[in-house]
This record gives sequence, C-alpha cells and structure tokens, in this order.
Amino acid sequence: MRVKVLIVLVIVYILAAFAWLTFSLLNYANTDYKLKNDILKAGLNACTLQVMQNAKNGNLGADSTETYYLKQLQIDFDSTQLKSFIKQRFSNSYIASIATVGIDKVVQLSINPTKLQQLEEERFQQRNIWLYQSILLLVLVASGIYGVYYSIDSIYQLNKRQNNFLLSVTHEFKTPIAAIRLMLQTSKNPKVKEEKKAELIENSIQNTFRLEELAENMLVSMQIENDKYQYALSTVDLSEMLNQVIDNQSIKGEITGTIEPGLTLTGDGFIMRMVANNLIENAFKYSDNQPIEVNLYMQGTKKVLEVKDIGVGIAKEDYKKIYKKFFRVQDEETRTTKGTGLGLFIVKQAVERHRGKVAVMANKPRGSVFRVELP
Repeated sequence: MRVKVLIVLVIVYILAAFAWLTFSLLNYANTDYKLKNDILKAGLNACTLQVMQNAKNGNLGADSTETYYLKQLQIDFDSTQLKSFIKQRFSNSYIASIATVGIDKVVQLSINPTKLQQLEEERFQQRNIWLYQSILLLVLVASGIYGVYYSIDSIYQLNKRQNNFLLSVTHEFKTPIAAIRLMLQTSKNPKVKEEKKAELIENSIQNTFRLEELAENMLVSMQIENDKYQYALSTVDLSEMLNQVIDNQSIKGEITGTIEPGLTLTGDGFIMRMVANNLIENAFKYSDNQPIEVNLYMQGTKKVLEVKDIGVGIAKEDYKKIYKKFFRVQDEETRTTKGTGLGLFIVKQAVERHRGKVAVMANKPRGSVFRVELP
C-alpha cells in the first residue's frame, strides 16, 4: 500500500513538472517572438535613419530624383533605387510605400508583412515542436512508470499468491497426516474391534491418496512451468477414463450427466486424467459437495467435456486469473475450502498442449460451468 501511495506521489510530481516545463517552453516561444518583433520595430528606425542619410549624400539616385517627405523631412531620391537599397541592406525586412498627401509625396517605411507572417509561423512551429516533444517525453515517462508499477504489482501479487500457497500446502499436508496418525494410533488399541481397525486402515489409505494427489499436482505444475514435463502420447479412451474418474470421485457426492462412449484422443492419459480429476474435485469443492453434472460428447469435430456445479460461482473479472499459478478466488486467511491454486493452472496448460481450449462460464441459476474442447 505504501509503495502504491509513493508511486502516485511520484506520478503527480512528474505531471506537475511536465506541466511547468511545457508552460515554460510555450512562454519562451512567445517571449522569443515578442523579442524578434521588437527588434524589427527598432530596425525600422535604423532603416529610416539610413534612408535619410543616403538620400542626403545622394546615394539614392542623384541623377533622377524626386522630392519626397519622410518623417516631415524633405529628401530627394529615386523610388526604384530606394526600394532596392532597403531590400538589399535589410534583407527585405522592410518595405517603402509612397502616398500623395495634397501636392506632396510622402514616403512611408514599414515592416514587411511577409516577415511578420514568417515570424508568426516560426512561433507556431516552435510551440508545436516543444508541445509534441513534451507530450512524447511524458508518454515515455508515463510508460516507464506504468511498467515499474506493473512489475511491482506483479511481484506483490505473486508474493501474495505464494504466501497463500504455503499456507494452503501446510494445511493440506497437516490435515491428512494428522488424520493418518490418529487413525493408526487408534487401530493399535487392543480394545478396537477388527472391523473398526480395517475401516481405520482403509481411511488412512484414502488419506495417503490425497497426499499423493497433492504431491503429483505440485510436481507436475513445476515440470509444466519449466517445460520439463514429458508428454507420453498414446491413444486414450476418454470415455472409459472419465467413467473411472467419476467412479472414484462419486464418494464425494452425486454425479449426473452423460458420457458418450467410444471417444478417443491421442494424448497423455495421465495428464488428461489429472485434468478430469481437478475439474470434478473443484466442482465439489466450491459447491459444498452438492450434486454436479459431467458430460462428454462430440460437437462437430471436437470432443467436449463439461463440468457443471451449483456452487458459489466465479466473478467475471476472475475468469482469466483463475488459471494463474497459485491464484485462488478466496484469501487463505478466510478460505473455507481446501486447495493449492494449482489445479486449474495444470488444466489450462495440459489442454492447450493437446491443442484444445478451456473456458469457464456462469451456470444458471448459480454456479459455474467449465468447458474443455479437444480436437
């Protein structure tokens, strides 16, 4: 939380700094334009003085002159040579125009409108360049900040999921181990009848299966993540395999649905059995062992496996997150169901490795539907 607040403060500071920088650059562009405009106005006075001086010295057409008035001063010059002189000496920054006032001819010197327009265009271009550069730099910095924030948030979320995983694994191991120890200690009591001993031993064996399943999930998930799992491809009878999984899982609750016979797949039988087990176990887990529905059928050229439950359901914003390693919808501190957050990670990786896809949708009136499509 403190890191997020710090990042927000940094973002606000950078935005304020960029706003001030942009304002300063735009203000500089206006100041630069005003300065150049003032220089032109000052140059106009210099131009007027030089015209007077050169006319007085006869440098503006002594042979073919006319009498003009400039700033109420009478001077003689040739208008053509005057314009040529102004253009060459002052780089066409000023122009001379002649007007008749009564019987007198008056010369008016002014700033060339083309020069003023050029200055305005330079100011506009300069403002645009600085504005675009500021926006580009802001976007780059914002992208960098977002990247840092996303990385920090990803590390935080991963750390949180790993902590949840450790808490969950501790719980998952302790419960069956404690149950096995208690049942074996009880079976050692000579007062316990043989029938009860057999029941306790059978329950202990079932708990070892639970431990074995947990260990397999952890091992397979690590191998898949590191691309070290070797898929043993063979012809898998999906229908028969799914019926076996349903028989084994039916001790947890009622399973209805239709399994279309004779559906086969070229793939890894072990990992596909794990996919079915994880989906069915999750359905029971998050529906408090209420009845679930499992269907396997052909749809066009695809084999479709559907597992439906009437449990708590999954929020739409979590649809993509549930396949992440260690992710669980509930926090471990408040969770009411067992699990490690590895099951759906294995499901998605295994199904996609078999060129299939898995999707989740809401069940009606409540619960979730997991749909696996295989080629």
